[in-house]
Amino acid sequence: MNKTIKLVTGVLAFLILIAVTVSMFLTSGPNLNGKTVIQLFSTKTENAATYKELIKAFEKKYPSIEVQLSSPSSAATVLRTDLAKNSLPDVIAVGGDNNLVSLVSSEGLRNLAGQSYAKTTLPAYRKMITSLYSKKALYAVPYATNAAGVIYNKALFKKAGIKTVPTTWNELIADAKILKAKGITPFESAYKDTWTTMATWNPIVSNTIPLSWIKKRLENKTTFAATHQTAMKKWLQIAQYSQSDYMGTSYDQANIDFAKGKVAMIINGNYEIPAFISLNKKIDADMFMLPVSNNAKANKVTSGIDVAFAISKVSKHFSADNKLVAFLMDKKNAAIYNKEQFSFSAIKGVKQKSRFVAGIADQINRGNVINYPDHYYPSALDLTQMLTQAGLNAANHMNEQKNIRISLRRADTAFNAANVGEK
Repeated sequence: MNKTIKLVTGVLAFLILIAVTVSMFLTSGPNLNGKTVIQLFSTKTENAATYKELIKAFEKKYPSIEVQLSSPSSAATVLRTDLAKNSLPDVIAVGGDNNLVSLVSSEGLRNLAGQSYAKTTLPAYRKMITSLYSKKALYAVPYATNAAGVIYNKALFKKAGIKTVPTTWNELIADAKILKAKGITPFESAYKDTWTTMATWNPIVSNTIPLSWIKKRLENKTTFAATHQTAMKKWLQIAQYSQSDYMGTSYDQANIDFAKGKVAMIINGNYEIPAFISLNKKIDADMFMLPVSNNAKANKVTSGIDVAFAISKVSKHFSADNKLVAFLMDKKNAAIYNKEQFSFSAIKGVKQKSRFVAGIADQINRGNVINYPDHYYPSALDLTQMLTQAGLNAANHMNEQKNIRISLRRADTAFNAANVGEK
């Protein structure tokens, strides 16, 4: 009887050993087909088709590697769960925002500064990555970028007699007055969709408030109320020269109006352009940087990292991971992504050639860019509520100075609550 028990026990132990070995074989390296399986995790869902196209080309070049793409709609939640389990995907395509900060804080990413593809990126965007955390290592390589600025109807500018785009704030407001006098709506603001309030806020603040401000604010050594009066005043000026129903106009309606030639300018990102092109492919439009300062040389394009690639420390097949990142970062493949996703590129020499962004592309290629300020804010901070109320106050003719004072105090209250919540 004892011999039978020992035999059964031995067989079970052997089977368990085989099962564990097979499991490790499948998850840490080649699968049963002899391929190395790696996962590409994307925090964006809208670029999945482009990734699939590029992955197909990659697997053709490297037939021994299989790439599994994951782009869940709840990517931030999935990443937080993975962080809690200390089990990150192999390659992570992440924005240059608080998701990346969380990954860096977990100490789960490899330093990619020494990789050859890192050196092909524009220094300004590498600096955007490292400015998000206190360490000098490059824990993600910048890939695709976007930009905020002024999308304008060239035909309406010409109709109003405006021959050149403004390069200072005073010129911008002067042009707005000319357009209004000619019966043309200068700006279309779509604040019914509250997120668009930040589209105006970000480029104004990035060119008004130094980057060093956020560190002081996180340490409660300064406030919005003490430093953002000029920025808030300029934000309200844009509303002043917008259509009368700027609080009731939706993002979709603004695109329709712009496509029909009813408005001269919209302040938003390049990502909005495909929306109105789909309505009017022949529209004569372009983009220029929002000239926040009256010193033309001091103005920078507010531009952020839409996609950066990171590699997990816990991945057991770095060589395959690195091949994938290098392949995606190749100029030819980056250009494919750039064209299909209507993005700009952080890679030297990869240019967005669309005529609709010709007026801003050179500034980006030269690295005359500055990051979105809200990329440094606590993730729980939502300034759209404050900005929406400020817009309503202005629409209801509240005294401007009172509106600025009340609004910035609300911003500080919201910031304090979000900052405490993240400590």
